[in-house]
Amino acid sequence: MAAAKEKKETNDFRQHLEEIAAILEWFDAQEELDVEMALEKIKKAAELIKSSKKRIAEIENEFKEIKAEITEEETE
Repeated sequence: MAAAKEKKETNDFRQHLEEIAAILEWFDAQEELDVEMALEKIKKAAELIKSSKKRIAEIENEFKEIKAEITEEETE
């Protein structure tokens, strides 16, 4: 069950990065910026970035836990 959750989170993280890239491409492609649409895109990007930062923090904590386990085993 944990592996399925991890795979979903990995897919979500990857999808968030792809969506952020698509938003950046949208901005790059605009000759005349629709301010209302731009605002919606910025809001969506902010949500995706916030979620991605949270996942990065979770991954960092997992690495720290693994490192602690390894260090603990080496001292035994």
